[in-house]
Amino acid sequence: MVSRNVIANVISRIPSGGFLVTAAHEDTRTGVMTSRVQVCSEEPLLLMISIPRGTPIEPLLRDSRCFGLCRLLGDDRLVKRRFNPPPQRGDDPFVAIPTSQLVTGAPILHRCEYFMDCELVGHLAPEADCRIYLGLVKALGTVKDPDKPLKYKVLEPQDDVSTGKKMSVH
Repeated sequence: MVSRNVIANVISRIPSGGFLVTAAHEDTRTGVMTSRVQVCSEEPLLLMISIPRGTPIEPLLRDSRCFGLCRLLGDDRLVKRRFNPPPQRGDDPFVAIPTSQLVTGAPILHRCEYFMDCELVGHLAPEADCRIYLGLVKALGTVKDPDKPLKYKVLEPQDDVSTGKKMSVH
């Protein structure tokens, strides 16, 4: 039998980081922190996120069929305090935090390193403490100055199939 220390040591070596998964539907929006994000495909650009089971973001993901993913800055205590533990249903943790809506309508933080705006294309509910969501990236970008409007690239289907995807700047 493998000890918990060995398991924790191996898991800690898998690439991970501080991310905020966001979602909005109608007049409700929320977010949940995760450290587990993985690129699944480059063409089309698909990513997989793992979030804790039973968080208030799950109904918003189901109803909106989209989510935002923001790579948190390491020293952002405000965002960490607002989203850990996950906000209660009905609370808007984004109050007084600058956000934008890009393609899908999910809130995207201005105070992050980079972001992806995703259409939800699938999910798994394993017998575990998490749910796994698969997102098709519709737009992405990096944040140079959080006080200015976000600049991002929209990923759109290309008319000429030989070149795959085209990117347009907004």
